[in-house]
Amino acid sequence: MKIPQIVVLLFLITLTGFAQQQKPGDWQTLKLINDQPTSQNDFGAAYPIGNGRLGAKIFGNPESEIIPLNEITLWSGEPRHYEDPKTPALIQAMRQALAARDFAKADSLGRQHSGKNNQCYEPIGDLTLRFNDVSNYTGYSRELDIDRALVTVRYTANGVSYTRESFASYPDNVVVMRIYSNRKGFVNFSASLSTLLQGNIRIEGQNEIVMTGRAPYYVDQYVPQKIVLWDPARGMGFECRLQLKNSGGSLQKNENGWTVQNADTVVLILTAATSFNGFDKNPATQGKNPEVVVKGIMAKASVKNYQKLFNAHISDYQSIFRRLWVEINNETPNINAKAYQWARYNLIACSRPGGGAPRNEQGIWNRDVTPRYASNYTLNENPQKYYTIAEAANIAEVTEPLLEYIGDLANNGEITARVDYGFRGWVAHHNSDVWAMTTMATGDPCWAFWPMGGIWLTEHLWEHYAFGLDKTYLRDQAYPIMKGAALFALDLMVKNENGYMVTSPSTSPENHFYNAAGKRVAVSTGTTLDMALIKELFQNCIKASTILNTDAPFRKELETTLPKLLPFQIGKSGELLEFSEDWSDEFKVWEPNHRHISHVISLWPLSQINRNTPELMAAAKKSLEMRGSGGYHPDKAGMWARMFDGDQSLAALGINFPSMYDSTPGGFAEMLLQSQTGELELLPALPQKWASGKILGIRARDGYEVDIEWENHELKKAVIRSLSGNTPIIRIQGTLINIASDKRIQILF
Repeated sequence: MKIPQIVVLLFLITLTGFAQQQKPGDWQTLKLINDQPTSQNDFGAAYPIGNGRLGAKIFGNPESEIIPLNEITLWSGEPRHYEDPKTPALIQAMRQALAARDFAKADSLGRQHSGKNNQCYEPIGDLTLRFNDVSNYTGYSRELDIDRALVTVRYTANGVSYTRESFASYPDNVVVMRIYSNRKGFVNFSASLSTLLQGNIRIEGQNEIVMTGRAPYYVDQYVPQKIVLWDPARGMGFECRLQLKNSGGSLQKNENGWTVQNADTVVLILTAATSFNGFDKNPATQGKNPEVVVKGIMAKASVKNYQKLFNAHISDYQSIFRRLWVEINNETPNINAKAYQWARYNLIACSRPGGGAPRNEQGIWNRDVTPRYASNYTLNENPQKYYTIAEAANIAEVTEPLLEYIGDLANNGEITARVDYGFRGWVAHHNSDVWAMTTMATGDPCWAFWPMGGIWLTEHLWEHYAFGLDKTYLRDQAYPIMKGAALFALDLMVKNENGYMVTSPSTSPENHFYNAAGKRVAVSTGTTLDMALIKELFQNCIKASTILNTDAPFRKELETTLPKLLPFQIGKSGELLEFSEDWSDEFKVWEPNHRHISHVISLWPLSQINRNTPELMAAAKKSLEMRGSGGYHPDKAGMWARMFDGDQSLAALGINFPSMYDSTPGGFAEMLLQSQTGELELLPALPQKWASGKILGIRARDGYEVDIEWENHELKKAVIRSLSGNTPIIRIQGTLINIASDKRIQILF
C-alpha cells in the first residue's frame, strides 16, 4: 500500500519528537560543588565550560580569577604533506623480512622511516580579573551545575556577598560571565587579556579589549628541546574580543584593560575566532578574516541583556542534555550516574555541529603552547573512546564534527595511501591534528607504523547510521569513506603460509614482543586488532551496500574475502592472542599487563565477540584477567559489561571527574542496555550494588529509544519507542521474552 506523502511527513515529525523529548528527573542534583578555589596549578580540576567552539576553565579564586581561553580550531602549523615516494620500497622490504619470519629485521627497517610529528593545539590566552579587598573571604563555594552548564562562584568579603556566573553559549557563540553583589556599588575589579602566542592587545571603544595574534607555523613538542617557530607571514591568525557592560559605577581605562569601579553588576561577553578555513587551506594566505567573524558575533550578542543570553543558552543546552535521565538506588545522585551525566556534559561542551573540529586529547581546553601529547588526535583509541558514548547517550549530534573530520582524513589519506604504500583507498596512522595529518609519525614502529587509525574511525560512521537509520547520510557521507578504507585494507593484506589473509606489516598499539633472540620488536603480521577492525569494516560495508542497493561487485569481493581473513587465535592459556601466533614458548609478549587492550575491542566497542561466540567470549575474559592492572585503554568497563559481568564493569568505571584524562564511562550504558547483536538486551550486566533504578531516553541501534526501570535487581517496566517502526527482539537479563505477553514491556510506534 502506498502511504500518502503527508502521512509519511507527519510520521517522521512524530519520530523526531520521540527523540527530542526532555525527560523528568531531579536535575538540580547534578552539581559538582567545592568549598575551595582550584589551585592555578591544577588545570585539570578547574571547572570547564564550552560551546563546542569556545572553551574556558573557571578556577574560582576570589582575588585573582585567571581564565584560560580556547577556540577549537586554533592550532600551530599549516597544511602540509610528508609522504615519501621511497616508502613503498621500504614496506615491501619489511614484508619480505616478515615472510621469512625475520621480525627483528622488519622492525629495524621500520625504524629507518623518518616520519614527522603532528602539530599542537594552542591556547588563545587568559582573561584575568583582579578583585579589590576580598582577601579575607568566607562562605566560599564553587559550583558546576551540569544540568544548566553554568559555573557559579560565591563568597563573602567585608560583609558583602559576591557572585560570579559563567557559561558558554552555543546559540550566541560567546562566553558570558556576570559578576554582582548583594549590595549596590560594591563590584570593583580590573579586566585584561594576555596571550602566550605572538599577539597585540588594544583597548577599543568605550568598553572593549581586543587581542589579535598568530600561532606558530611549526611546533615539535616531542623532541627534548621543543621547537617552536614563528613567522608574521605564516601560521594561523586569531582575534579575541571582550566587552564589559556595567550597571552602575564606571569603567576606566588602565594600562592593560579596564577597571570597574563601584558597579552593581557587570556582564562580560567574550568571543574569538581564527583564520582556519579548512584542513587544506593555508590559514595565512587562504584563511578567514577572524576580525569579521568576531565583530559579527559580538554585534548580535552585545545587544542582548544577560537574561536573554542565559535563556537562549539554557533552552539550547537542555534540549540536548535533558533527553536522558538516570538514577540508581534513589541516591541523589549516585556517583556513577553523575559520572555518566558528567561525560555527556563534557562531550556537549567539546563538540557541537559547526564547531570546526572534533574534541581533541584535552577536550577543548588547553593553556600550553606545547601541551601534553600536543593535545592532538591519537587515533589508536582516544577519539574513538571519547565519542563512543554519544549515540547511546542520546546526544548523537555531537559526533558531527568527528564525522566531518573523518572525511578530511579520507581526503588526505588518499594521497598517503597512494604515495607511501602504492595502495588504493585511504589511510590514517597513529597521530593527527586539525590539518588532518595522515602520514606515519616518527619514532617506534609500535605507533609510527600503525596504519589502522582511519579504519577504526569508520566504526563511528557506521554506528551513526545504525542508531539513526538515515539512509541519505549513509549514501552520501558514510559509505564512500567506508569503502575507501576497505580498499586500503584489501591492499594491506597478504596471504600467509597457512593461506589466510593478514595485514603486513602490522603492530599492536604501543606494545612489543621479544623474538627468539630476546630482542624487543613491534612489527609482525596480522595482529588481532588489525584483523578485528578489518572484519568489522568489511561487514559494515557489506550491510551498507545491501541497504543502499549499490556496489554489488565490491560487496561480492568483500564477501569472498571475509572467510579468508585470519580468524581470532586462542593461546595455550586460553586467552585471546594479541599477536597472530602463540609465542608463549619461543617468543614472549613484552608487557603482559600493558595499558592498551586493543586486541579485545571485538568485545567492545565492536561486536564480533558476543553471546553467540562463547569460546571467544571465554578467551576475551581470560585476556582481560591476564592484563591485570593494565588494559584500561580503551575501556575495560565496556568490555566487562559485554561479558555480562556488571560487578567487574562497575569496578572499572571512571569517576575521577572533572579530570581530563580519566576514562570515559563507556561501560555505564552497556550495563543497562545492549543492542549490538540485533536484539535489545535490557539490564544485561546489572551490578549487585544497583538494586533499583531507572534510565529514561537511552538509545539503541535500529532506531529505538528506551526507558528502563528496575527494582530488587529485576526489570519492573520498559517503554520502547520505535523511531523507525521496527519491532524489536527483546532479551531481559539474558532471557528472550515474548513481547506480546510480557506486561512489563510497552512498545510505542
